[in-house]
Parts: sequence; structure tokens; C-alpha cells
Amino acid sequence: MNSDPRRYDPRLGDEDLAAVPEEFGGDRKPRPERHVRIPDDIGTAPSSHRAEDEKDRTRQDEHRRSPAVPWPTRLAQWIPVDLAWIPASFTWSKMKPVIRCAVVCFVSAVLMVIPRVYNLMGQGSFLILISSFLDAPHDPFLAVLEREIIFLTFVVTAWAWCCLGIFLANLARTNIDYNASLNVIQSGAFVEAGPTVILAVFVFLGTAFFLFLKARLGPGPYLFASIFACICIDISMTTAVLFPYPYYLIGQVIAIPLAFHCGLCILFAALIFPSTITAQYTHTIFAVLGPLNDFLAHHRTVLTLDPSSDEFKNTVKTIVNTLGKSEGGLGQAAVNSRLLKQDIVYGRFSPTKIGEFQPIVRRLVTRANGMDIFFTLIEPTRERFPVTPLPSRPATPRTGTPASTRPATPISPSTPLPGSPPNGLREDPEQSARRRRNLQKRALEHSHGHKSFSRRLHLRLREHHEEHQHHEVHFSLLNFAHTLSPLARVSTSASAETAVGVFESQRYMAFEANRISYPDEMDVTAQFVHLLHESCDELLETTQGVVKGVQAWFAEARRGSFGGRATIEKARAERLARLEALSQEVKEALRRFKKDKRHLVLDPYRSAFDPKHVRAIHGIHEPPPHRYLFHCYMYQYHLMRFSSILTEILDNIITLEKGYRKAKLWWPGHGIRKWVEWSPWNPSADMERADDEDPDIIQGIQPEWNEDLGMTRRRDPDALPPTNAFQSVMHWVYELATAFGRGNSLFALKAGLLSVILCLPSFLKSSAEFAYRERFVWGIFMGQLTLARFRGDTTFGLVARIISTFMGGLVGTAMWYISTGSGQGNAYGLAAVIGVCAPFFFFWRLYWPVPPMTNIIFFVTTALVLGFSWQNTHTLLPFRYKGIQLAWRRFVLVVCGVTAAFLFSFLPPSTTLRKYQRQTMSTTVSELGAVYCSIVSFANTREHQEVARGEIVQSLVAIRLKLKRSLVLKKNIVYEFSLRGRWPSDRYQKILDLQLQIAYLLSHLMSVVEHLEPAWSRAFLRRTRFLDADFQGDVLAVISMISTALRTGNPLPQITPCPLLDRFMIHTHGLNVIRQEADDDYGLPRTMTIDTLENEQYLCFSVGVTTAFGIVLRLDKLMVATKELVGEQYHIHGIGVPELKSSPLRARPSKDV
Repeated sequence: MNSDPRRYDPRLGDEDLAAVPEEFGGDRKPRPERHVRIPDDIGTAPSSHRAEDEKDRTRQDEHRRSPAVPWPTRLAQWIPVDLAWIPASFTWSKMKPVIRCAVVCFVSAVLMVIPRVYNLMGQGSFLILISSFLDAPHDPFLAVLEREIIFLTFVVTAWAWCCLGIFLANLARTNIDYNASLNVIQSGAFVEAGPTVILAVFVFLGTAFFLFLKARLGPGPYLFASIFACICIDISMTTAVLFPYPYYLIGQVIAIPLAFHCGLCILFAALIFPSTITAQYTHTIFAVLGPLNDFLAHHRTVLTLDPSSDEFKNTVKTIVNTLGKSEGGLGQAAVNSRLLKQDIVYGRFSPTKIGEFQPIVRRLVTRANGMDIFFTLIEPTRERFPVTPLPSRPATPRTGTPASTRPATPISPSTPLPGSPPNGLREDPEQSARRRRNLQKRALEHSHGHKSFSRRLHLRLREHHEEHQHHEVHFSLLNFAHTLSPLARVSTSASAETAVGVFESQRYMAFEANRISYPDEMDVTAQFVHLLHESCDELLETTQGVVKGVQAWFAEARRGSFGGRATIEKARAERLARLEALSQEVKEALRRFKKDKRHLVLDPYRSAFDPKHVRAIHGIHEPPPHRYLFHCYMYQYHLMRFSSILTEILDNIITLEKGYRKAKLWWPGHGIRKWVEWSPWNPSADMERADDEDPDIIQGIQPEWNEDLGMTRRRDPDALPPTNAFQSVMHWVYELATAFGRGNSLFALKAGLLSVILCLPSFLKSSAEFAYRERFVWGIFMGQLTLARFRGDTTFGLVARIISTFMGGLVGTAMWYISTGSGQGNAYGLAAVIGVCAPFFFFWRLYWPVPPMTNIIFFVTTALVLGFSWQNTHTLLPFRYKGIQLAWRRFVLVVCGVTAAFLFSFLPPSTTLRKYQRQTMSTTVSELGAVYCSIVSFANTREHQEVARGEIVQSLVAIRLKLKRSLVLKKNIVYEFSLRGRWPSDRYQKILDLQLQIAYLLSHLMSVVEHLEPAWSRAFLRRTRFLDADFQGDVLAVISMISTALRTGNPLPQITPCPLLDRFMIHTHGLNVIRQEADDDYGLPRTMTIDTLENEQYLCFSVGVTTAFGIVLRLDKLMVATKELVGEQYHIHGIGVPELKSSPLRARPSKDV
């Protein structure tokens, strides 16, 4: 074996040589015959049908043997609604907010029915009951305090705005009568044109302002405040227009009940099961760590399985889903950390110290994702490039033999590759590139045949020798699988769509055939998975125990501050001893892994460096390609980083346990002004289920970071920068004017105009009495609050509000008649009914897994029917309906309001969620490009850092959260009905998934770059061509083209810099760090030895190369996915396909213009 000069040498990286001359290896042992495996999804062979029949019979037998299912379980299975959330939410920790909210609701109802309090609150007393459902105090005390202060401030500001409008309207009034009777006023007799126009202008400006804040600031503490501010303006202005004098006190009808509500929320948030931001934060971290225990257990299991088995694939899917549960809690942890420094707690640990765990836990989850990447690199779970078939050429007369029927030149041991170097010596770069182009051309010629797979396979097998039959069958099956891929099923003749990505697909077919395919793929993969199990199982087991210990500490971190001193000290000592034991255990396991265990994956390669070492993979007599080692190193690196981060967490916990012995009262670390600061870039609790979100803003990325992350800046193409004070002022005026043409401003102006239109019945003298008597104001604010930036959200609001109003009206009616029967309202009965129902209502209000709009409107309608029915039986208002009559009128007005908003959403400017999805993905692609440049800059300036690491990491986290939120927001796209055709949701999903993968890979790349020494970092940048200006120009051009195409919807050129991977791997390094032809070796070894392979820096280097490979591959896939969405343009006939040999006399193509 060692005498064979042409066998594969991993130190040289010649794995793309498919065959070697026989004369150089006469004593070479023949490879064992391999069986070709056809994937299950390629065809429906009879054997597959037999397998399905056997599975069906097995399932039937298991069903007959299964025990009887209890009747409650069977009943739950027949219910069309998923009620699994009920037992999951029925825990003591989740029942505490329910009890607190129910008490607030009950006390609100009691205050509403007490005559003296009712008279103090006025005609809007029912608002205290409604607001208890809309603005429930379920959050920690500090969050409730912040929200209620903003809530009341917005309402009072709206009242002040209304007073200003009433004052100016009164100046234009010609008939002022302070002695007019209430009946005459309510008849609309004093409505005048001049004051009405002024009030309409104030309605327009006021509602536009608050709805702009609602859209601009997004979900958060300003959401409900802006809603009630609009309600205050609507009620005040539509009522003030009736009075022949300035009635400034109309606003107190809204402000006083809401002030009572804010006071109750703050009071009971501090008294009934008070919670802190710190406690909520530790609970969130506990929930993040929980799935990681199962995650590690599944990893230990999957490494013991055969990679070719179905159980292996299913376990990998389970691992991905389990990690997704852990990642889902990171967003809530970021929300809680915003107010952590302002928290007021009594305990041993300060909120700031507890908050320091958030970035560490986030890194822990990210490294767990890196462990999963291993499964995307190996067979059979490897991610493959989407392949588009080459469109058939038009039938043109030719002289000579058609290329499709010309047999290919066989590649056998006796036929050397064209241009291959003799005697196994390395060729120069030009010869290597020329040889690679010849290989790609040959692969393309193989793939341009007849459409019949059987004929193509028959021709190839007939022309080739039997000893290399397995290689050609593999190549044919590769093409066959590609032709049966989902993209390949797009028929250019029968479909309106033409095939896209043909240029990239054909090159990837050649790349897979020549550079990735390996005859012993599955055997080698199985062996390396087994070696990984042997090397990593001990560390995985130890790490799993540490995760349990850390999770237990977060569950107990806030406990133990009260009780006997001896008991507390004993519990703390035992806990500290457990933590120190865990820390010592994981450090020792990590040390053994780094020193010995991780080197087990090198065993298949030792024979290439040590002739005495004879261990090899079963039946395989030469070392495998270097990529298998790189894949194992990818897994080992992220496992080591996962364990190291856990060790860091343990050390921090032990430091806290030793350094903070006594409990104390911790006060806020910032001033009061910081409490109410909010930015659209800040994450919020409801941001994953919000309706209005700006596609141009990524919450979590501060706007100034876009400049700090690079030295580039956007320029105004129409004007040079200002050179004097006048130009600066006019530039500021121009920016202010153009701001009104942006998304949020246009939406606010449109919503303000809709509000004025809906107010017209109240502003016209002929209909003012009817509008006031029938409470048209309900339709006004329901319409203006239904209107959203995107048409799909508005349509969803129409459906959700109608259904929720109808159902809530029925429930409220039933509760009203239960409380009073046929009477005129009973205070005790109403309070009793609300007291009994409130706990159940708030359990559903807080944990019912439906869209927030559906949830809130249902309970708000129920409360409105109850509250307004009580008010109408105890006042002299003209609107004297109750029970079912009130519920019916409420339903009619809601239908009118939401229908008006729905119709108004079609008027320009009209924005769809479909466009939102494209704009969001364009924004995230652009930000990914900026972060990519920052990481490369970080790696290139290790000695003098000019790029902040924290900003890069935070930007990547924010991008991932933005992409995950778009998954939720796109659900409403189904409400944007289109007569042009279905929305290509699968194509958008593919783009989103690829961007998420790139974001995670960039995080992994940043981790690797941080751990590379300067010399190794330079070698890494050189091997990956990340400092090659030509290659980086292509990468950045691809990112810019994708972002622009997604934003504008314009098609991409048919020929682009993609595939980037072809240029990324222009040189074949193999295991080498530095190419033999390189001028500078940075002090690193040019000759590969086993000591170099065992070097931990080499491990980081190989992981960086593999990660860079994954990024470049996904950029290529992202380009093809974007082409699927927007199409292609700029076709050049014949380019991109190698010219096949034919007679020089060729007929002119049928179409060339």
C-alpha cells in the first residue's frame, strides 16, 4: 500500500482524482464491489410499495395490541380545537398573574356598581371594566408601572389636544349658548360648519400622530396607550361638536376611569403575588436551558446509530426541533433584560449580575446549533444544491453526430485523467484549474443527454468496464436524482414559468460528481460517526449533568433569602458544594477530551503519516478525503465551546455564591428618565405576534451600528453634502418632508383620513343626533384601529373582530341576564357573576394561543356588554339598550367600522404583506452582508481591533429574531386574496431558511475567528480567499444583487458571479494549511504532520474553513432561491454551456434575438 505513488494522499489534497494509472499500482488491492443505493424519494419502486404494505400491517398489529384508550383522551382527540395548552399553563407560577388580574377585574366591577364612585367617574365608568381586560397587569411590577405611567400620560395628552381643538373651534362659533338644554344639544341643533371643520382637522392630526406612534414604536408599552388616546380623541371630538359652548370636561369622562384603572394595576401588582423583572428573567433562562438536556441526550443516542438508517434521520429531526424550543426563549430573555437594571429587588444577587448571564446563555444555544451543522455535512442528511435541468435545445439540423448520443470517454484505472500530473506530483495552479475545467466540461457532457434515464444509463454501462461500474452508475443516478428534484419538475413547455438557475445548477452537478462524490461514502461516514461517539460520549454525558445543575440553580437563585439562618447557610453550602463538584467534573472531562479523546477521529489518517500504524476503515485501504476530518472537527469544536461556555456559567455562579452572602435591597441602576425610554429597535414582549412592524427596522440593531460596523455610508445621488448653513437647513427640511412619504407616515395620514370620514355622520347636522344616539363612535375607533399598514393584517382584523365581537357579545349577554334576570340590573348579582367568571376569563386571556387581536376583542366585547348594560340602566342617556339589544348594535357598528377599514385599505397608498416579506428579507440580507464584512475585518485586525465584537453578536441575534418574527407575520398573507395566482409561500420560506442558516454560520465564524491566533487567522483568510479582492467583490456583488432584487422585485441576470463555491475552492489544499506554492507561510508548517493535525489551532482553522464553505454554499443557494422568486433576465444564447464537438458547418439557431 505504501509503495503506491499515486494513491490518495490527504496531505496533498488530490481527492478529486477519480482514477490512477494501473501501471503505478500493480500491487494495489481492488476495491470491494459497492452497491448503489437509490434514495427513497427518487421513485416509487415496487419494493417501496411492499415496504409501505409491511408498515401498514405492522401498524395494524400494533393497534390491535395497544391498550384501550381512556374515554377522556378519546373525547379530546375528537375535539377540533387543540387544548393541550390548558394543562401546560395550569401551573402555580402561571396562575399567580391570573389571580392578580382577576382581582383587578373584580374590584373594577365593584367600583363601577358603587353609586358614589360611579358618579365620580361619570358616563365612561364602564371603561374601567373594559381596560381591566385590555390592559391586564400580568407583568412584573416594574413593567406594569412603566406601562401605566405611559398609558395615563398618553390619555391626558390626548385630552389636552382635544381641549386645544375645542378652544379654537369655539372661536369660530357664531352661536354660543351656555343655557341650552341637554336634549336640544343632543339633537344636533347647534352643529356649525366652521367649528366642525376645525374639530375635524384636530381629529385628523391627533389620530394620525398616535397611530404613527403605534406603528413606529411597534408592540410594547406604547401600544395600548396609543389605542386609548385615539378613543379619547374620538369620543371627545364627536361629543364636543354638539355643544354650543366649549365643553372641556368631556375628556374627563375617559381620563378619570382610566386613572382609576392605572391605580388599581399598580397597587395590585405590588400587593398580590408581586413579581420582579429579575424573577421573570431567571424563569426565562430556566425555560431556555430545559430543552438542552434532551438535546444532549438525543446527541448521545444519534451517534450510536447507523447514518443510513431511518432512525438516524428521525433522531436528527428531533434534535433540531428540541433546539428550536430552546431558541424560542431567547427573545423573551432579551425583552426582560431591557428593564433589568431598573428592577427593585430584595435578595443576594443584584439584577445586573443576573442579567450578565443572558449573552452567555445566548452563546451556549448558538454553539448547540453549531453541533447540529455536522448533520448537514454528512450523508444522508447532507444539504444538497437545488438543481434545475438544462432546457432542451431547439431541434436544429447539424452535420455530425449529435452530442447526446456520443459515448463518453471511459475513466478507468488504465486511462489517466487528461492533464493529470504524472507520478502523483502536484501541478501548478494553472494546470490544476485547467484540469478542473476539463472535468467539469466532461460532467456537463454526461448530463446533456436524452430525457430517458434508462437509455442514458444503458449507453454508459455498455461503454464502460465492469471494474468501475459502481462509479458510472453513481454518476448516472446523480443525474437521475437531479432530474427528479422539485425544481426539475418545472416544465418549460407546459408551464408559464421558465427554468431558472440552470447556469448554477449545471456547475454544481459537475462539482458534486468530481469533488464531493466518494465511492465509499456511507461506509466512511458510518465509521467517522462511530469514532465521534467514542471520542465525545463522555463529554456529552458530563455536559448533560452540568446543564441540569445550572438549570436547578436558576430555579433556586431567588429562593433562600427568608428563613432560619442555620437552615439557609446549610442549604447554600450544599448547593455550592454541588456546583463546585460539577465544575471540577466538567473541567476534567474537557481536559481529557482536548488531550486524548478528540484525537480518535485521526485514526483513519495516521497510516498516511506513520507506516507502522495500520488501522483503517473496514475494507478501505487508503485514507479518506480531508473533509470527513473537517466535519468531525466541526462537531468537536462546537462541543468543546458548548462545554467551555457551561464552565464559564458555572464559574460565574460559584463566584456569585461565594461573593454575595447576605441579602439586601437593590435599587435601580439608572435614573427615572431611563424608565420610559423606548425605541423601535428595542425588543418587546409581543413582537413575535404583532400586526404592525416596520420591515426596514431590525429590532435589536441600533441605527448607529450601521455606520460603526463599516466605513461605508450612503450618498444622496441627487445632491452633494451641504456646504453652508442655509443648505443644511434646507437639507433638514427636505428630510422632514420626505419622511412623510415613508411607510409609517403614509399609514398614519391614511388612518387619520379614515377617522375623519368615519366621523362625518357625527359632524353633519342632519345625522349628528342619530350618530350620537346610536353610538357611532364605536364604529369610528374600531375602524381606525383595524386599519393596519398591510392589507393582509387589515383583512385579518376584519375577520377576527367580527368573529370575536359576535362571540363576546353572546357571552356578555348571557352573563348580564344571569346577573339581573329580567330586571334593571343588580349590583350584587353583577359583581358575583364577574367574580366567578374572572379567573377563568383571565386564564384564557393570558394563555389562549390565538392571535392577540382575537383574544382581546372577545373579552373587551364581553366587558363592554356588561358595563354598558349596567350604565344604561342607571343613567338618562338616549342610548338605553342592554343585553342582547346592546350586543346586536355593538356587532352592527363593529361590522360597519371594520368593513370601512377593509375597503379603505385598498386605496393608495396600499401595502401588502407580500411586499413586506420581500422588503424584510432585503433588509436582513443587507445586514447580513454588513456583518459578514465586519467579521472579516475583525479577523484581519486581530492585533488592533477596530470592530466591536459585542455589536456584531447583537446584530446577528437581532437578525435571527427579525427573520423568525416574519414567520408569524406571514400567516396573515392568506387574507390577501389575489386573482392573479397563489402566493409562492414555499419560495419565500426557502429564502428565509437560507438567511437563518447564514446568520447562524456567521455566528459560528465569529466564534472561530475569536479563537484563532494571528498567524492561523491569516492562513485561514488566505485559504478561504476572504482577503482576495476579486473573490470578495463577487461575494459582495451577490449579496447586493439579492438584496436589490428582493426589494424591487426586478429579475436577476441569468449569468451572475455564482456559483461562488467554484472559485472558493479553486485550489485544492487537502489537509494542508499553506499551499506549497504560497510565498508566505506565516510561521506555520508547510509539511503536514500528525502533530499539526492534533493541534487545537488546526482544529479551529479547519472549522473556520468548513464554516466558510457553508456560508459560500448558502449564498449560492440563496441566489438560486431568489431567482426562483423574481426570475431572470439578460439571456445570452449559448453562454454557460460548454461547446460540444460537432462539424464546423452548423445551421443558424432558430431564434437568436
